[in-house]
Amino acid sequence: MENFLTNKIVLIIDNDPVCDAVLAEFLNYAGAKVIQTDSGEEGLDLVDQHDITLIICGLNLLDVPAVPLIKQLHSATIQTPIIALTDTHDVNLIAAVMRVGVYDVILKPLTDVAALKYLLVEAIYPDMFSSPVDESDKLQEEWNHLVSYPEESLALLRNLQPPAHLKVAGCQVGYRQLNTSENNGLIIDIAELSDHEFGFYIFDAEWVGEYGAVAALLFRAFFNDLLKKHITAHPDNLPALTSVLHDLQLLLKKSGLHGEYPLVIGYFNRLRGHLIVVNSGLSCVIHHDHQHTTLIKDLALGRYFHDSAQEQRLLLTSAECEVWNGPRKLWLRFN
Repeated sequence: MENFLTNKIVLIIDNDPVCDAVLAEFLNYAGAKVIQTDSGEEGLDLVDQHDITLIICGLNLLDVPAVPLIKQLHSATIQTPIIALTDTHDVNLIAAVMRVGVYDVILKPLTDVAALKYLLVEAIYPDMFSSPVDESDKLQEEWNHLVSYPEESLALLRNLQPPAHLKVAGCQVGYRQLNTSENNGLIIDIAELSDHEFGFYIFDAEWVGEYGAVAALLFRAFFNDLLKKHITAHPDNLPALTSVLHDLQLLLKKSGLHGEYPLVIGYFNRLRGHLIVVNSGLSCVIHHDHQHTTLIKDLALGRYFHDSAQEQRLLLTSAECEVWNGPRKLWLRFN
């Protein structure tokens, strides 16, 4: 497959002249027509002007931050694979761009030509790699490994925790852990759903024990898409978080994870001023507008869970959520 990119158009959006020249030469040799720009804004225009087969996008552009640019490119070209090009090992940045639409990430310098070629072929010709049996076996193998080595799952989780202070969906969001040195604290994830909506969950993986870290990785992998699905499905575009809980319960059951999994999940819509929270097994108080709203501590997900959890819906523009379970406590605030 020397000319595996014949009649394909590849767009490179990056500002590293040396690396981009090497990459363009490789792509040209493989038969591609290469279009290059060092501007994210121009890259978006080029996507509208050409029938792009593949986008290779740098994460260190000067005019547009990486995550918003990837999100816009993915929205504009939903069927076009996007490969990120970076010299950073920042796990949080890589995780963020993967969640908003990146197919895979290439690390600079480009020294492994065989691996690069394999990745490009896999991205452009997915049917060549789409055996359901092979994929199922591979996923099962990876899952068994995570279950067998929970310390690796915990290490991965620590690296994937969001920054303590960040801007999400037009809101300033921050959190802090309040726990003793003997425990790892609660797991939190914050997912931007649009320019005015974000979701979050807080989970006590340490209380669960053996399968806690694996369950947390499972939640992280599926929470964002489940929430988006329920936003789209609901008539007023406000998600029914009890339905999200139900889906997570089914996910745990299908994955063979037994036990109890205490979890709080929430959704905030900045334009409509709606905060929706549902509690399944943790202690939770929401502080807002000089009020203190205590959420009912329903049964945790897992062994004894039943669909009786009640949503708390509040109208507000800012809040602090105090969540704890025994010695592990977390404060989440946004405005």
